[in-house]
Amino acid sequence: MEIPLRALARVRLHTFSYILKNWRKSFNHLEKGALLFLALLIVLASWRWVDAAGRPQSIIPANGGTFVEGVVGNSLDNIDLGRLTKAGLVQEDPTGQIVPDLATSWKVSDDKLAYNFVLNPVIASYEVVDTIMKNPTYVPGVTASAIDESNVVLRLPEPNVNFLNVLSRPLFPNGPYTFDRKKGDELRLKINKNYHLQRAYIDRVTIRLYDDQGALERAAKRGAINGALSLNAVPEKWQSKTLTLSKKHLLFVNSARTNLKSTRIREKLLDGQKPDGVDTLDVLEVNGESVDKEFGDLIEKLKASGVKVNERKVALKDAVKSDLPKRNYDLLYILVNDETTRDPYLLWNSTQRSGDGQNFAELANATIDNLTEQYRTEEDAAKKTAILAKINEQLQKEKVSIEYKSITETYAVSPKIQGFITSNACQCETDRFDHLASWYLNTKSIY
Repeated sequence: MEIPLRALARVRLHTFSYILKNWRKSFNHLEKGALLFLALLIVLASWRWVDAAGRPQSIIPANGGTFVEGVVGNSLDNIDLGRLTKAGLVQEDPTGQIVPDLATSWKVSDDKLAYNFVLNPVIASYEVVDTIMKNPTYVPGVTASAIDESNVVLRLPEPNVNFLNVLSRPLFPNGPYTFDRKKGDELRLKINKNYHLQRAYIDRVTIRLYDDQGALERAAKRGAINGALSLNAVPEKWQSKTLTLSKKHLLFVNSARTNLKSTRIREKLLDGQKPDGVDTLDVLEVNGESVDKEFGDLIEKLKASGVKVNERKVALKDAVKSDLPKRNYDLLYILVNDETTRDPYLLWNSTQRSGDGQNFAELANATIDNLTEQYRTEEDAAKKTAILAKINEQLQKEKVSIEYKSITETYAVSPKIQGFITSNACQCETDRFDHLASWYLNTKSIY
């Protein structure tokens, strides 16, 4: 009997319904096992698809949040905000390489005396010239002139291969944050919406003042702050880095003094012994930081050997008015920036012996003069290293100075801070904020 085509669908549905109701009789054991395996595969595939669909492909930083930095002090007026609110013409990346900042590019003249900078539109050339003129100690002896709205030329009195490193210091008011307000013991900053480089993820930065170290550490422990410098006890799980600051103490012997002209006498003195003819020493300390243990030990040795040591502690701002330019000391213990020690010409060339010069040992050595002049103009790193080694060899023979270790600080931030990175070598403590734009508190998911 033939089945009409119009009834075929009903037959198929009836057959499928019959199989569902009587599936145990309709299939043998092998067929039942195959069907069960197929059903498990479908369930597993569906679960994996749903799980993948609900899981983000990546989690990335998101804008927002407030970073709270705790500091010990009695006034917010002396807080140096560094790169939080200011920028340099250039900057150093985490590897120490010079990269653009307010200057997008630059060219150096063949004689290494003129640097032509092309500026980002956020700052005009006349603003750069005006700021440099108002801050003569920023780049001493350098003249600035505007070529047009976006080009400025800085001219040096003599070549200095470290000049771009000097210009990485923040001076111009174009940082990632701007001042918001001062409230009680807090200084509050907000995001600079017109910042010319990467916009910071964290929207606000608060600097909070604490009376003493104990109060600061209690605040860190209870999570009231996100970061602090030089905590004696870093809270558990906090991230910390040791910052090597670009400053150290140097001890100079004034070789121009009549009783200190002899190399043999200076050698005994630096060894902590009393030389013949040296009964008293005028020791000038231009410090501002804790004293190096090695220097303290040397002073105690000299006293024990019978030398009468007259110690004078003078602030730098006062010392530059009289004691330093007049070389009014036998021994000078002074905190210097690495900008100075990077350029041995400033410390040891005989042209720097008086006035504003920084040859504080009053050293006059023709060989060192020649080597320091070579060092200033040499660009090859290997050759510079070789020249510096020769300079240090000559200085060892002269016995006019002791260089102490660079000052270090420990900086710690809360585990809430993600993307934490900071340069290990810092010109000053505020350089810990140089890469704060890449830190973040919030995240968002991308599906």
